[in-house]
Amino acid sequence: MVTRDIVERQNKILEIIVSSYVDTALPVGSGSVSKIVGLSSATVRNVMSDLEELGYIMHPHTSAGRIPTDKGYRCYVESLMQAEYINKKEAKRIGEEYNQKRKGIEDIIKNTAEVLSTITHHTGIILFPRFKRPSFKHIDLISIGKKKILVVLVTSTGIVKNLIIDTEKDLKNDLEAIVNLLNGDYHGFTLEDIKEHLIRQIGQQRDSSYSVLKRTSEIIGSMLELFYDDELYFDGTSYLLSQPEFENTSIAKLLLQCFEDKAMLLELMEKDLQEEGVRVYIGKENTSPYMKNCSIVTSGYKIKDELSGRLGIIGPTRMAYSHLIPLVGYISGTLTSTLEDFTE
Repeated sequence: MVTRDIVERQNKILEIIVSSYVDTALPVGSGSVSKIVGLSSATVRNVMSDLEELGYIMHPHTSAGRIPTDKGYRCYVESLMQAEYINKKEAKRIGEEYNQKRKGIEDIIKNTAEVLSTITHHTGIILFPRFKRPSFKHIDLISIGKKKILVVLVTSTGIVKNLIIDTEKDLKNDLEAIVNLLNGDYHGFTLEDIKEHLIRQIGQQRDSSYSVLKRTSEIIGSMLELFYDDELYFDGTSYLLSQPEFENTSIAKLLLQCFEDKAMLLELMEKDLQEEGVRVYIGKENTSPYMKNCSIVTSGYKIKDELSGRLGIIGPTRMAYSHLIPLVGYISGTLTSTLEDFTE
């Protein structure tokens, strides 16, 4: 049976290895650890051997030092690290970013990816709010061709979305009736609710309103298809590629492929879309094989008390978790407060 003293010693040495490797990007030897922990090099070597056997640390190639594994980082994040407070300089800088005048909610959200990258020195990423959740406030439909319509949608959260959709028929003569129907009968509905209600109405009626209901349903369906293509913004990929872990050209190319494939990044960001608080995915915990050398720290943000999107950072597994986890949480809270003020 492993005694409590042995476990505490292992935890202390693992914490030192993680902290040292995060700071230096160099394998950590028993000599440097023994100076910090106050134990002999031989004792430290024995503990490090045990930690390696348990899967918390590993030898990088033929180096005499050790580096943390994904399991080691996970243990550190969940049990060992002491979360740091946001310092005044960072808080002031973040506040200044969000106090700047913006054109609209979209501008604030897009700018958050830049805020994340410049504050953390990692790649900032943000998932734009889903449009199937906010309720419908107002719509305009403008014919721009025989079978093309410009849709201008305003949601209850104040987000304005412009879309161009194709129709099977020329609906120019029906647009006024469709707009009046939507703005009059469906104010406060979500797009999904509108679609479901229209389908029920179509099934129940075959009078003069049938044609308008059917065409309205088709327009809402086209809008939903486009809204489901969630938008993703990221900034600061140069921070990621400048890390020692990605100096290898082949590794860097694989990583860039992930950023080019937005569907893969969307899957990563959508995991905890309806979860409160900060989430951390380390190395191989990420579903993407391109992210096996990366960690992702994400947190949800709200619009009018509803979890609407997610933001975060992408960096090497060798990141300063104790500093970055609370920082990502702080930025998501600041964004939520800013959007609340903006939509009042």
